[in-house]
This record gives sequence, structure tokens and C-alpha cells, in this order.
Amino acid sequence: MKVNVSILMVVCVFLLASCSSSEKDPVLKEVENSNMDTTKIHYGEYDSFGFRVDTLQIEDHQVKRNESLYLILNKYDFTNQEIYNITKAAQEIVDVRSFKPGQRYRTYASKGNSNELSRLVWQPSLENYVVFDLSDSLQIYESQKQISIQARTASATIENSLYETMLDKNLSPLLAYRLSDIFAWEIDFFRLRDGDAFKVIYEEKYLDDSFYSIGEVLAVEFKHRGDVYYAYKFEEGDVSGYYDEEGNSVQKALLKAPFKYGQRISSGFSHNRFHPVLKRRIPHYGVDYAAPHGTPVLAVGDGTIIESQYRGASGNIVKIRHNGTYETAYLHLSGFARGIRRGAKVTQGQMIGYVGKTGRVTGTHLDYRIYINDRPVNPLTVDLPASESVPDSLLSSFMEVQGKYQKQLDKAADPQPMISQK
Repeated sequence: MKVNVSILMVVCVFLLASCSSSEKDPVLKEVENSNMDTTKIHYGEYDSFGFRVDTLQIEDHQVKRNESLYLILNKYDFTNQEIYNITKAAQEIVDVRSFKPGQRYRTYASKGNSNELSRLVWQPSLENYVVFDLSDSLQIYESQKQISIQARTASATIENSLYETMLDKNLSPLLAYRLSDIFAWEIDFFRLRDGDAFKVIYEEKYLDDSFYSIGEVLAVEFKHRGDVYYAYKFEEGDVSGYYDEEGNSVQKALLKAPFKYGQRISSGFSHNRFHPVLKRRIPHYGVDYAAPHGTPVLAVGDGTIIESQYRGASGNIVKIRHNGTYETAYLHLSGFARGIRRGAKVTQGQMIGYVGKTGRVTGTHLDYRIYINDRPVNPLTVDLPASESVPDSLLSSFMEVQGKYQKQLDKAADPQPMISQK
């Protein structure tokens, strides 16, 4: 197992940001679902990991079901003692139990003997990899591929939904998610109208010269129901977020709706609504969302749970106090998320329960309510309070950044209505 090979280590200059750390990388998922098992690779002098390969035989593989580092190494010319030594050394660097079906790994072997490995590179994800240098001076270390970033400007007019507009314009659906996340405090994305439009400056990430993912959204102009909303990314010192043209945070104390994605509104706020069960007119101090049974319900803001129980006509209810002024309630839940109980702290966007039809109802839906100083208000029309704005000491720096992005937005083509294909 004596092989002398020089190592060129690639240093990453950018890290990949996640939309949701708990979700599987969609690019990696696509790789895992492919049928690639073992592929012989022919490169020039160096491969994408920066290793010289013109004198070696290299192959790409995918981890099979129930395959471990031990089973992979056991297919080559290693003794049990050598595999034990490699595995023990690896445990100090990475979790060797993290080998999962569909993950890639690359083997480097002598051209005269494909079973005599000099190196193995394992990719837990597309950008992260672990190098096993299997020469006499065994070395194991983690590294990352270099990710290049390019700024791009896009614009579109919405005729169906934001998601469908992205597809029609050959834009990543992830961009729709980012925009809805930025403007969750400003725009109700469940009520977009045909003719709403946006311009956006955002980053695209490239890995091995191929599109990899969406990066940061840098600036947005969003026209909605006759109003124009702006958001500019600004970071300096401890200040970081999205702000409007005057430096006010576009992030509010409460989200516009308790869902991540759009749900149909089946009944609005009313002081005199005809009740479908009682068959008489009574006040309805909430907004009903006709979401599918089991749809996750999110806390619209940070706060403390003051009620989490079954309460008669309200069914399973969660009530949250956000501060001395604001409270929200979520009625008719099918059940509660783990840890949701009276006295528990919750954060904005945290799942608190699931849509159901408990209590006095005729069908599955969520009744969502907002209270200001213990008085119910219409969630669709309430003016929500803003979070912290850019401090005066950084306002000049922000205005410089805002001006630069605004010039780019002004130069972008105005969104045009899409022409239907019939």
C-alpha cells in the first residue's frame, strides 16, 4: 500500500447558505435518485478536487444501501487491520456512520492495479468532501469545493402564482421562496393578483461550472395591488437584514399568515357572519384558511404560549402572547407539535400544530386570530409594527448601498405580461 502521490488541497472561499437547514438539499436528492453506480472518469492533468490524476485510474461511485466505510474499503486490497486503522483515524475527523445511500465517492488507484487505492474522496454533500489519503502517512481531512457567485437581475409580471411565474421565466422556484420569505411581513402572498410584478437582483451559485443554487437576494422591487414595496440587503457590523428605501426594516413583529405557502381563504373577519352550524348570525373574529388536513401551522411571531388545549367549540387551540400588546390564536387544530404547551417559548416560523376540524366546524380549516390589547382585529388589514431600522450611525452607509442597488433595478427591463400559448 506504498504509493507516493502529491496532494493539492482546494480551499473554499464561499459557504453555501441553506433555506431550511432541516430540509434535504434538492440537488443532492436528485443525485441520490440517479442510477449511477460506478463510472470511469477521464480528466486532464487535475480533477475537480484539485488532485493530479493523469497517472492514475479514477472512478466515481455511489454509496449503496447499508454500505459503510468498512464495506467500501473491504472491496480493495486492504487487510482488516488496515481498515480498522483507517476507520479509527476517520472517527476523529468525521462521523463515519454518515455514509448514506446515494452519496458520491471517488477512488484513485494505480493504472496497473485498480484494487490498490491511493486515495478516496467521499462527498457527504455536493460542496463538502472528505479526503482519505491512503498512503503510508495516512491523512484524513475535510474540505469544500470552490463555489463561484454571479449576480443576476430578473423581472416578471405575475399572471397565475409566484411559483408558476418563476417556472415560466426559467427562474429557480427557490427564488419564489426567498421573495415570499423577505416580504412575509409586507405582502400576503396568498392574495397576489394577476398583474402584480417584481424586479429582483440576486446571486446564483455555481459548482464545477454548473448552476448549483440560489444565493442571497440583494434587492427587490415588488408591485402588489397598486403599492410598491422595496427591500435592500444591508450588512454592516451587527446590523443585518432587509430594509426599505428609508432604512426601515421590512421585517415585522408578526408574519402576515401562519403558513409557509399559500392557502385559500374560505371565510373572513366579520362582526355579523352567518354560522354554518348554529344557523344564525354571530361575530367571526378570525380568518379561516381552507388548508388540507395536517398542514403545518406556524407561529407568526416570537412569544409565549398561554393556552394549548382542547376548548369546546374552538377545538384544539393554541394561543400565543407576543408582547404586552399582541396575541394570536390558532383554532380547530388536529393536534399540537412537540413541546407546544402552556408556558413554552416559540419563535417566529416555528411549527405549533396541524390543520384539522376539531370543535364546532363543518370542514377542515384553520381559524387564525389576532388580538391587540385583548381586542380582536382583522388579520388581513391590521397594520403590523416594524422591527428595528438601520441605526442613525449607519444610515449614510445604507443609503450608499441602497442607491447602488436602486440604479441597477431602474436599469432592469420593466416586467411585461406573459403571452399565453394556445
